[in-house]
Amino acid sequence: MLDIGVTYEELLARLKKGQRNGNGRKLNFLGKVLYRASLWYTRHLGSIVNEKLVEKLLALVKRFKETKSMKIFRRGFKKAVELLEKGGENGAFTWAYQLRDWLRDSNYIFWLGTVQ
Repeated sequence: MLDIGVTYEELLARLKKGQRNGNGRKLNFLGKVLYRASLWYTRHLGSIVNEKLVEKLLALVKRFKETKSMKIFRRGFKKAVELLEKGGENGAFTWAYQLRDWLRDSNYIFWLGTVQ
């Protein structure tokens, strides 16, 4: 069992952050209901310590904290991994030897995320 539970202050701060950056609107109905019910519970009855519920709440909190740059970087990282795998298979790194270094550069990975 977890030693530390989720408190009202944590949930409220993440909710406000999610509303500011627009991620609160992207939650489905059940996610919103779970989060609001958890807010009420923690405010009136104390912190939540149930492992499964804390796990679900932390997944929602993670979505609230996500920014546009994090999404772009994740998309670029996914493309970089694909390029590393394909480049190794096709032998592209023999003639484009600097590409391997570029795929490890965070600025290049971010740029890859912006390219459609």
